[in-house]
Amino acid sequence: MTVLVPSWLEAARSVKESLRVDAAQRDRSGGTPTDEIDLLRGAGLLGIFVPRELGGGGATWSEVASVVGAVAQADSSIAHVLLYHYFGSLAGTRGENGLVGSERARRIAEQRLFNGTVAQAAYPPLISATQTSDGFRLNGTKHFTSGAALADVLVVWTVFDQDTVLLGDDVSGLLATFHVDADAPGLTFGEDWDNVGQRLTVSGSATLSDVEARTGDIIGYGYGVVDARPSDHLDVLHMYVGFATIFTGIAVGALEEAADYTRSRSRAWVESPYSRATEDPLVRERYGQLWTQVQSAVALTDRANAALDAVREAGTDLTWTHRAEAVTLINAARVHASEVALTVSSRLFEVTGARSSAVAARTGSLLA
Repeated sequence: MTVLVPSWLEAARSVKESLRVDAAQRDRSGGTPTDEIDLLRGAGLLGIFVPRELGGGGATWSEVASVVGAVAQADSSIAHVLLYHYFGSLAGTRGENGLVGSERARRIAEQRLFNGTVAQAAYPPLISATQTSDGFRLNGTKHFTSGAALADVLVVWTVFDQDTVLLGDDVSGLLATFHVDADAPGLTFGEDWDNVGQRLTVSGSATLSDVEARTGDIIGYGYGVVDARPSDHLDVLHMYVGFATIFTGIAVGALEEAADYTRSRSRAWVESPYSRATEDPLVRERYGQLWTQVQSAVALTDRANAALDAVREAGTDLTWTHRAEAVTLINAARVHASEVALTVSSRLFEVTGARSSAVAARTGSLLA
């Protein structure tokens, strides 16, 4: 069984402190952050979003977001893949296809597994699912698969090949999701992600070559064919408010790092009458402006996360109007948090000085 810590936020803050020590260096080095995922695993954080009846923590979305946000304050790459893990770990638990979703969620919680996704669902090239006498063969390549190479288990988005029949119905051409174990024969990763920043999301390609899957490994199918209810397909809401949370975490972490640098290493301007940078009214004014912007992002993102909690709690009673109101707030938070993160991470050099742009200065999360 998953050992759940008394305070998930406390555990996340401990992970944050471990990550912030060398976040910038690890991002520059790239590679596959298996040690970082093991930190999350060891902290008991991987199963918290899985319902209690399936062995998980039963956390609310706001509790999950507080964990993602704390990690983002030190390492936004790890927060990014953790976000994908959380809402992907619920795949199939809302009744899409019988038992497989509940079974995989229980495995994730009890075995502390990390979930990844091979998605970009409706965008070509699509992974083909060809029916066989024993199930399916999955074939194809996706070129952008954040976190998939880190995973123990995967949600793989596919399109059913021609002449596919399920439960007596021709489902050819319909989108479907499959559960695939990461060690499945024929599943490979391109190790071709080396973009500026966010290197540790490992967002490179994934290729499936005759990967075998059982019919019972289907999580769901027919997306977009049946008329949706307001309570369906909440994943996109999790993703958007999750990114608002990450952007806010970046802003909070950057401001913290800058303040630490100013207190410990910044020198007063050569013509300043003050002996320390922290005594300069101009520096204090700038920090006040940046702090105010960060607090606005924190407040709006908290409201957006609470709105998603309310949407989830409403269940099948959710109306389109309620959902639309939540979506509007969530997207406002995402846009605002993005702008604040960009502003703070740029303007912090006004208060830290030119020396803070040196590689040697960026040992922690500053500009990681």
